[in-house]
Amino acid sequence: MSLIPITPLCYYAKIQYAIFHREGVVHLIRKALLSDAQEIARLSSQLGYPVNVAQLEERLHYICNHNDHIVYVMESNHVLHGWIHAHVRFLIESPPFVEIAGLIVDSAYRGNGIGKQLVQSCEEWAAASGFTKIRVRTNLTRSDAVPFYNRMGFTLKKSQHVLDKEM
Repeated sequence: MSLIPITPLCYYAKIQYAIFHREGVVHLIRKALLSDAQEIARLSSQLGYPVNVAQLEERLHYICNHNDHIVYVMESNHVLHGWIHAHVRFLIESPPFVEIAGLIVDSAYRGNGIGKQLVQSCEEWAAASGFTKIRVRTNLTRSDAVPFYNRMGFTLKKSQHVLDKEM
């Protein structure tokens, strides 16, 4: 698989890459559009996140209009095979960094480098935006996630509990 940049990446620019698989099929990584909501919802449900499309469109509209967030999708023949969402985190106790909020690759296409290409797109966005660290959190039940991120150069920093309270 080879990655061929079509347009340069910068913080405010759209990024597009053509990815040529050995089968000769062209895949495109690009910024998500509101019209991708149905496909993003379909992919999200594969990992147990059933999403109302109207609510997803509302969230996606917000995200797409804020430069401290990015959502990339990978598509082929107008079908999405994966998406990634990252955003800037500002914390009092540490310098700002980029955090991957979600990454989903269609179950039929996992293991083909799609996740890696999506993560690399976020890394390029983060670096072009001036950030020197990217973080990801993963659910302990996703046993293949930590080895995937380790292969991408991520190192385990800590384990933690996440507590929610409905209000």
